Amino acid sequence: MALPVIGATPHAFTLPNQDGKEVSLADYAGKQVLVWFFPRAYGRNCTLEAGGFRDRAPDFADKDTVLLGITWSAPEELKSWSHEVGLTTELLYDVDRSVALAYGAAESADQERPKRVSVLIGADGKVARAYQVDDAEGHPAAALADLV
Repeated sequence: MALPVIGATPHAFTLPNQDGKEVSLADYAGKQVLVWFFPRAYGRNCTLEAGGFRDRAPDFADKDTVLLGITWSAPEELKSWSHEVGLTTELLYDVDRSVALAYGAAESADQERPKRVSVLIGADGKVARAYQVDDAEGHPAAALADLV
């Protein structure tokens, strides 16, 4: 599937986080939300990207932006990886892969892992930016630079 169209209303979702708590996109209405899909917990590039978000989390918060990482790794795995990497952001488990499909991070629910893409949702609830990420380590800084 293609990345969401700028100005479109993003696909709503509710997914379990690394602690098993349900998290909805609607929980963050009125804030900017960067939804970042990553292939798996413990992947080398995934850890580099997550570390970049971790290190810049205060800067994203200063821009009133919430970070939501989404993958197909199970909550237990996400929880242990989150602790190892020192993440403070929500990591969500796309149980049936429907969110990855809707956001262009997967072309099929049968593929092994989601692609590395991110979608910035503006405070108005519309898609503000969509990223096909080629540089996992540099992506957090690039996304931060795009925030208003």
